[in-house]
Amino acid sequence: MTERVYSLAGIHNFRRFDGYEGEGGRKIAPGLYRSGQFSRATDDDKAFLEELGISVVADLRRPSERANEPSHWPEVAGVTVIESDHAGPAEAPHITFLREADLTFDTIREFMTATYKRLPFDEGNQHVFREGIKALAERGEDEAFVVHCAAGKDRTGIFCALVLSEAGVDHDAVVEDYLMTNTAVDFDRVAASMRGRLEEKYGRVFRPEELKAFLGIDKTYLDAAWAVMGDPRQYLRDTLGIDETTLQRMRERLLAS
Repeated sequence: MTERVYSLAGIHNFRRFDGYEGEGGRKIAPGLYRSGQFSRATDDDKAFLEELGISVVADLRRPSERANEPSHWPEVAGVTVIESDHAGPAEAPHITFLREADLTFDTIREFMTATYKRLPFDEGNQHVFREGIKALAERGEDEAFVVHCAAGKDRTGIFCALVLSEAGVDHDAVVEDYLMTNTAVDFDRVAASMRGRLEEKYGRVFRPEELKAFLGIDKTYLDAAWAVMGDPRQYLRDTLGIDETTLQRMRERLLAS
């Protein structure tokens, strides 16, 4: 375990995104977590999570993803789960890519760049972004919050970058938090497990190097999302339609006194 990253048996990329210096030199208050999906959480993982006092879970996955990899959170007493019923295409775009594309470093980069240009305008993502921020604005002092998608890197990465930026965190620190996936995840282990499942399902060979590149992230991806969103503060206000009172309250809740 590093200062921010927690090593859990069945959950990848679980880490804190609090503690950064924000507006007025104040630190982001504790109790903010980001993660990959929880469907394979072990009993020990669940016991650890219970100790964190999580009261809100923002799940950015599509309905089909949630059906294929059910999370234990909806059954946990006292936990509110934010999710979207927006289905989007019948098959998640990253699954179509893995099934059909010729995986090379160039095609991966092209796909991920296009994905990041699409994610901020996906109806389901926008719903969870919006409701997640509203939940942060109402978060109690001792309540913890976790946001996650499947891998905890793309949709989750954009959400965390938006929240930290709104709280006045320096852009370099926002990027540092985003890029931490590349050191937080054991890509050799994940790629080996994923490779076997994919080859059995699709009947094709996946090279470990390309799979690891697909699982990782790059600053240019976040730059692509920022380019299409424009000023993140305006994106929250104009595109997501979050009112100034809610955003001010979120900043007050996030910034430790």
